[in-house]
Amino acid sequence: MKRPREYMLLTLLTVAQAAAQVELTDRSRAATNVFSDVLSYATSDSGKSRIDVYVQVPYDEVRFVRSDDGFVATYDVAVIILTPEQEQVWNRVQTIEVRVKDFAQTVSNRQSSLKQMSFDVVPGKYDVRIEVRDPETRKSTTTRRKVSVPDFGATPLTISDVMLVSRLTTNGEKRSIVPNISGNIGENSEGFFIFYELYARAELEPVHFTATVVDAKGDSVMGVDRTETPTSSLHQVFMKIPESKLAVGTYTINVRASAVATKDGTSAATSRTFSVRWSDIPFSVTEIDKAIEQMRYIARENDIEHIRQGTTLEERRMRFLAYWLKRDPDPQTQRNELMEEYYQRVEYTNRTFGHYLEGWRTDRGMVYIRFGAPENVERHPFETNSRPYEVWRYYNLNYEFVFVDDTGFGDYRLRYPSTDLFGRDRPDN
Repeated sequence: MKRPREYMLLTLLTVAQAAAQVELTDRSRAATNVFSDVLSYATSDSGKSRIDVYVQVPYDEVRFVRSDDGFVATYDVAVIILTPEQEQVWNRVQTIEVRVKDFAQTVSNRQSSLKQMSFDVVPGKYDVRIEVRDPETRKSTTTRRKVSVPDFGATPLTISDVMLVSRLTTNGEKRSIVPNISGNIGENSEGFFIFYELYARAELEPVHFTATVVDAKGDSVMGVDRTETPTSSLHQVFMKIPESKLAVGTYTINVRASAVATKDGTSAATSRTFSVRWSDIPFSVTEIDKAIEQMRYIARENDIEHIRQGTTLEERRMRFLAYWLKRDPDPQTQRNELMEEYYQRVEYTNRTFGHYLEGWRTDRGMVYIRFGAPENVERHPFETNSRPYEVWRYYNLNYEFVFVDDTGFGDYRLRYPSTDLFGRDRPDN
């Protein structure tokens, strides 16, 4: 009997829980909304530079318990800094306590805790590992960043890393900034600030500062510039990127500082990426039309066609959200856990199973998206008289899938069962 495509909606989340140990190990970065950023600056310690690590934890990522004056949650942040040879330079753990008054705050993904940790290091390349652990739920997530820390005193003019600014407030000549850790400036931005530091070994005449935004194709989409005269060897720079309706996507901002009066072309440059994402759609979704196409493993064809028929991008986005809203397992929360889980699986398959096809289009990607991580995987890459093959088992569902690599290039095709996931006969591959 043919089963409707939405049959697996009943098992999508339960399978994810049953296979949690396998799945969370594979995709700890994708399974959380915890954000981190790592930036390098000069320090007063001779011969060293400074690494600033920022960690942002939304309140709904930790478990709150009732206290006398409201609710309280604690989580640990562990930062390990290693050399390329894996020699440990720093290992620091801090426990963060968060207190709120109202229960609604405890399940909010729009309110968060922000932590900064600083480390003095010798200039060089490092592997920075950041782990956030919730002792109440025992849930943890780990991210890794490879960073190159400059010697900011090596040349007459140098620039720190660029910080995206979430909020800038002024009080007289004092300025207070809250960094944007996610790297997402939001849709239809009204403009945003960047912050960086200029370091000069000697007194300089005016310095010309430029900031240019380029898209993923390398085309310049906007830029700002101005000239200032630094008053000290450390000069802090705030630049506003003006209002512009940037399309959803990933961008690079290139920053350059050039001494105006010198004839030797004294200058310094750096860059960083940022993104424009929708606030009500998973962070991994960058193209709404592709996200609609990727629904094929959970939605009926007529539902997909209805969404596609939206005449504008905004209409398609609203139809897309309406589909997922009807299937939100917990409408009381601000997040749609089912939609997030689905596109986290899509993202994982693209990272893991992609070759000449995107990972989500492969047979292994199809099974992973539908059922989550298998509870057991048998890999047979070098069997005598046999093509490489894998056997995936889902014990709770009594399912088994066999994938065979006929080409020897990692293109594993589903060989068993002989029907597709909707009970239809599969053509020979």
